[in-house]
Amino acid sequence: MDEIYLTPEQVAETLQLGVETVYRWLRAGKLRGSRISQKAWRVEESDLRSFMRKQNVSEVLFEDYMAEQKLGVPDHEPILPGKNRRVDYRLRFNDQTLWFEVKEFAEDPSCFGEGRGGAYDPYIGIRKKIDEASKKFREYPGESCSLVLYNRNLNLVDISTPFIVLGAMLGNLSHRVPMDFERGAVNGRPREFFSEGGKLIDPRTKTPTNTRISAVIALEKLAVGKREIQIALAKKERGEDRRLSWEETFEWLRSEEEAYQRTALRALVYENPFAAKRLPNDIFTGPYDARWGPEPDKPYIRRLYAGAELEKLEAAERELELDLGPLEKMMKRRRENASA
Repeated sequence: MDEIYLTPEQVAETLQLGVETVYRWLRAGKLRGSRISQKAWRVEESDLRSFMRKQNVSEVLFEDYMAEQKLGVPDHEPILPGKNRRVDYRLRFNDQTLWFEVKEFAEDPSCFGEGRGGAYDPYIGIRKKIDEASKKFREYPGESCSLVLYNRNLNLVDISTPFIVLGAMLGNLSHRVPMDFERGAVNGRPREFFSEGGKLIDPRTKTPTNTRISAVIALEKLAVGKREIQIALAKKERGEDRRLSWEETFEWLRSEEEAYQRTALRALVYENPFAAKRLPNDIFTGPYDARWGPEPDKPYIRRLYAGAELEKLEAAERELELDLGPLEKMMKRRRENASA
């Protein structure tokens, strides 16, 4: 059969990337292509298949993020004397060397455990990836080593919810409720803590066992357009003091379809509080990025950083109560009516 030739636009659609990224790769020689005129390129389908086998989507997006945030060009699988295991990326950043192992989730049954029944465990898939990365990092003592995760299409893996990723790292999220058993009543405020199962904690001694991993980092395509449209609709309803009909909402969404589809590639950083070498604070600080980690001199973990654009989105959602579920809204109104 004759070879099929693709335009950069078709390649970008196949890889789910921006066209400018494809042109950048063509000019740099990272993606093989033929220039048929000063501005036009063509890529053989076989070259694209070969390229896609060499790099998975998570690696492509990691490089895209680095380029968008101007963090430098990371070395892909550098060969080092005396090292049997090659880590996916090495990045020179502010006179430091940072190592990143990049992994994505696929339709892998082992991400859900071996049994067919019972409750779903949200930690299994993430803990599996932590185990795989830990093996790569064994030969890199004294280095800042981070695991980067991307979930392309596995519905039962959540790497965007902090307590799930941190729970996979430090132990199942649990609740301790103080009780007065004589009165049969709660005696104090319930508190959250990490119990057993964490991949960075010894289950018997409760001491740190994996201090080489500096952080687990989730790459995510944040649905910015969807959230902005929801904010605009809520403001319209508040301004007109009524609920929009389904027909009105559908027409609005259809007229704003392009804006609704807008996404932003961002990084969510979950620090290992026991890391021998921390990930620098001034990396992964994009406009929609966020970071969770230990607060200095305090025994709990909180959000340490949120990008300016993310904070703007969240502030608008809080003001319009879009961050609350139906039950939370009902309870809030009851409290407000009781105090009125």
